[in-house]
Amino acid sequence: MKFIFLTLPAYGHLNPTLGVAKELVRRRHKVIVYNTEDFRVKIEKTGAEFRPPPIKVKIPDLRVMQNAEIIAKLNLQVTKQILPNLERMIEIEKPDCVLHDAMNLWGKLAGIRSKTPSVSLVTSMVLHPAVLLKYTKFLLPDYFRLIKHTKDTFQIFKDYRNLYKKVGRRVPFITDMFINSEKLNLVFTSKYFQPCSDRLSRQFKFVGPIIYERPETPLPINTSDKPIIYIALGTVYNDNTLLYRTFVKIFANTPFRIYLSFGSYIKPQALGEIPENITIGNYLPQLSILKKASLFISHGGMNSVNESLYYGVPMLFFPFIQEQRANAARVQELGAGISWDKKPVEKDSFMTAVNELLTNKTYKENAHKIEKTLKDAGGYKKAADLIVDYAYL
Repeated sequence: MKFIFLTLPAYGHLNPTLGVAKELVRRRHKVIVYNTEDFRVKIEKTGAEFRPPPIKVKIPDLRVMQNAEIIAKLNLQVTKQILPNLERMIEIEKPDCVLHDAMNLWGKLAGIRSKTPSVSLVTSMVLHPAVLLKYTKFLLPDYFRLIKHTKDTFQIFKDYRNLYKKVGRRVPFITDMFINSEKLNLVFTSKYFQPCSDRLSRQFKFVGPIIYERPETPLPINTSDKPIIYIALGTVYNDNTLLYRTFVKIFANTPFRIYLSFGSYIKPQALGEIPENITIGNYLPQLSILKKASLFISHGGMNSVNESLYYGVPMLFFPFIQEQRANAARVQELGAGISWDKKPVEKDSFMTAVNELLTNKTYKENAHKIEKTLKDAGGYKKAADLIVDYAYL
């Protein structure tokens, strides 16, 4: 069988889907993954074929995508640009199934036009209306921007409606643009972790995190008696030099072994003198560290949440955008972490939170409870089974 993946150029969206692609390749299916040149090597290492987008699309700095209004505008803009060429490409390739990111409107519409079975890959929690209401504090202010900016909102609705009219389909409610639901939707978490999961239809299948052996730069992990704390604030909103310097200063010469990943926007020298108990790097092997960590200090991206809890590691959150705040709230609600909301970061209260997470066994126990549900969900093997069965129908 032939499968086409229409993915997004962001690690949090791409990493889980590549685990599924790799498993389909292992089962001797032909897999083609569309993404930008930056991710060619990563994609080809799965055994899948890399393809660039069917037209040249200017990729914005992902740090601007901080609210629903901006995401909706970009989604519609790219869809209008890419859809005609994408339809022709699918007609030529004749795949048995199209798999698209849940944020990918052009993938859904291309699947409709070509009458190809399509699957939505949901790399975050499902934003069902009940979830929006549950986390009103974090999510609704974001969506209210669509009401506040009347002129822009009207254009968003108009463009959205026109695109669906062109493919001859009933126009879904606007929030579907952030899910792009299909007859099969794979959600990369567990039913237990997903808020309001009982409100979702059977078309949403929970397969848990897609954890697989991915090529990472080896790093000797110090397994001394010191507890290991891992710090990583994602790959997009990770340019807060002051916050990283604060972490270095607070943890200097403490009885902890610290591994700090600071991303691509900051130069190492900007962090100042690095104490002996702290290891830093632009990118560190996250899975290898989490297997041995006692605590993960994170931005709260869904990929990081999944990977931390998959290994039963409690979390301390420094979220930057609405989605991350909702993820942090869910982990805190389930008793496996604490969301930090105090500014600036003051050493005594911060270390109180760290020690609470390390010494109160309840956090570890709750993290293990979530871990079991994530592992029981089936992972990439379950995802591949569902995809193949669906494509055969």
